[in-house]
Amino acid sequence: MTGDWLDGISIEDLPPQYREMAEIIGIEATVKLAEHFGKSGFYFRSLDPLIARKKEEFIRKNFTGKNHRELARKTGYSERWVYEILRRGAEDDQPDMFTPPLRT
Repeated sequence: MTGDWLDGISIEDLPPQYREMAEIIGIEATVKLAEHFGKSGFYFRSLDPLIARKKEEFIRKNFTGKNHRELARKTGYSERWVYEILRRGAEDDQPDMFTPPLRT
């Protein structure tokens, strides 16, 4: 830890709402966040939509035609979900036969 005074802090010394965070990112980082955002009522929004979009982009970018299982392992998705993502991506790439092409 950076400061001598931090060396004496254990996870058990922290208020309950900070203990899980300290287990994940460490006591020093937890104290820094608490000092920066303390008394502000900071709320962590879920990053699920961003993470899902980035995983889908990763799958489409890294798909070789035969690596469904590998992509499933790397993203934590099932192989079935990888197939679904790739199928939806292929549908998005298909031109809409009811919409006339743009003129350039």
